[in-house]
Amino acid sequence: MLKNILLLLFITLLIVSSCERKSPNENYHHKHQFQTNGYNKNKSKSHPITDSSPTKDSDSTLTDITFDEYLPILLVSKPQQIIHRVGYTTSYNKETKNANWVAWHLTSEHTNGPHKRDKIPYMVDEDITSVRQELDDWNDMPEGLSHGHMCPAGDNKWSRDAMVQSFLLTNMCPQDLKLNQGDWERLESKCRDWAKDYDDIYIACGPIFYSSKYQTMGANKVGIPDAFYKVVLCLNGEPKALGFIYPNNGENHKMKYYVTTVDKVEEITNIDFFSALPDNIENDIESKSNLEIW
Repeated sequence: MLKNILLLLFITLLIVSSCERKSPNENYHHKHQFQTNGYNKNKSKSHPITDSSPTKDSDSTLTDITFDEYLPILLVSKPQQIIHRVGYTTSYNKETKNANWVAWHLTSEHTNGPHKRDKIPYMVDEDITSVRQELDDWNDMPEGLSHGHMCPAGDNKWSRDAMVQSFLLTNMCPQDLKLNQGDWERLESKCRDWAKDYDDIYIACGPIFYSSKYQTMGANKVGIPDAFYKVVLCLNGEPKALGFIYPNNGENHKMKYYVTTVDKVEEITNIDFFSALPDNIENDIESKSNLEIW
C-alpha cells in the first residue's frame, strides 16, 4: 500500500515539473511566428503558377516559360473575354468595345513573309458573345481617326490566317490617323527590328481610358481611347523590358518622348505584365526605361 502511494506521488511530481518547464505563452509565440512568416512571404510581388510551370526562383527557367504564362493579368475587375488567334491573344472588353490588351510573341521568322494586307477587309468578330464593334460603327467615326491595329498587320505576314485575323475589329481601336501612320507605326517597325536583333520578343499593347467618361462612336458606343500603351520584353541575353505611352493625337515626337517603365504602364492600366518571371528579374527590369540599351 505504501509503495503504491509513493509511486503515485512520484508520478504527480513528474507531471508538475513538466508543466513548469513549459512557457505559459508558448502557444501564442507559435501562432505569432506563423502569422509573421506568412505576412513576410506575401509582401513580395508574386502570382500563382500552375504545378507544371517553372518556379520563379531560378533564372535558368526563363526559356521554359510558355507564351500563355506571359499573358497580361487584369488587377481590377473589368469585363473580359479571352480569344486566342493564330498570331495573337486578346482580352475583349464589352463596355469599351475595345481590347483590354492584345499580346503576341514576335519571333525573327514572323517579321516578314509572303502574305500581304492588300484587299483584306475589316471584319466583325463573330466570336464575341456580347455587344461588339460593327462595321457601321466605323461609318460614324469622327474625322481624323482611323482603324488602329493593336497587333499590326506587319507582324503577321508569315501566315495567311494570321494576316486575315489581324483585321478583325476586336484587334482595332479608333486611333488618330497621324499617330497610326506616324509615331505608332515607327514603334511597330522598331519592334520588328528588335525581334530580328534578339531572335524574339514579347509584346502587349492596348488602349488607355483615363476615366469612365470617354468619347464614343457608332450605335454600339465604341470607346475612343485617350492614349495607347505598349510593353516589350526581351529574354535573350540580359533580360530587359520597356514601356511606352502614346497620347491618341497627331503629335510627332522622337521615340524616347514616349518611353516609360513597365511599372508605370501597370500603374496606369491596372494590368500586370510578364508576371511569370522570377520576382527579382521582374521587379528589376520593369522599373527601368533605358531605350539606349536596346
